[in-house]
Amino acid sequence: MDRIRSRRAGLVLAAAGLGVVALAGCQSGSGTAAPASTGSSPASTAPAPGTASASASPGLSVPGTHRTTAAYQISTPVSTVVVVSHVGDVTVTGGTGTATSVVQEADYSKTPPVTTRTVSGGTLTLTYSCPTQLVCGVAYVLRVPRDVTIQATAGAGTVQLSGLAGHVTAQAKTGLIAASGLSGQAVSLTTDVGAINAAFASPPATLHAVARVGAITLTMPGGTSYQVTTDAHVGKATVSVPTSASAGHAITATTDVGAIRIATGA
Repeated sequence: MDRIRSRRAGLVLAAAGLGVVALAGCQSGSGTAAPASTGSSPASTAPAPGTASASASPGLSVPGTHRTTAAYQISTPVSTVVVVSHVGDVTVTGGTGTATSVVQEADYSKTPPVTTRTVSGGTLTLTYSCPTQLVCGVAYVLRVPRDVTIQATAGAGTVQLSGLAGHVTAQAKTGLIAASGLSGQAVSLTTDVGAINAAFASPPATLHAVARVGAITLTMPGGTSYQVTTDAHVGKATVSVPTSASAGHAITATTDVGAIRIATGA
């Protein structure tokens, strides 16, 4: 948890320095604000089971900020998990079992974010909103069944993925995407400003990696041929995996500014 908080603190400081916290992290909220620690789900068609425990204390990352932390479990089986953080890291780890566990850590300067968790049609959605203020963001740490479909978005923050075997879509507006042990058949990774570093346990059928400004490093399993398409507008593309136009696994990697490296693991 200390590592999580350290990364979160660094992100809040960086975002505040760039002037993006109020813009990206604090969406206009409606209704009465509720503390992030409640994990409220007013729009949920299926209640989120489990209990949440939370504590609030003055945040140490930015003078005058506060922090609340909540941990809870979704026992209802889900097939898709959607998590959206406007400002904050998103970490998703695949595991055994059918339950999904969530730790959410909110930092704010005045009013706690309103966090929501909804379960509808087999899809769990996690996000938040908050009134405009200097600092406002929520970091999420999830442990999910490894075969679920993941859609993870961070407006300003790192997206970290590991041990996932389902379809994965990850997007970071400003931040790194780091993935390891992926074995899903369809993977899409996109960052506007930041690098992509992804390692695969088994070859995906389709892999799309796009970085507007940043390097792309893809580490693929050996012994497999790939259809590979690369486009580094300003930078160099290095491909050292076996390639074939008729391969059943396709990789597309594009960056406007940055290098591309596609290689097999050691």
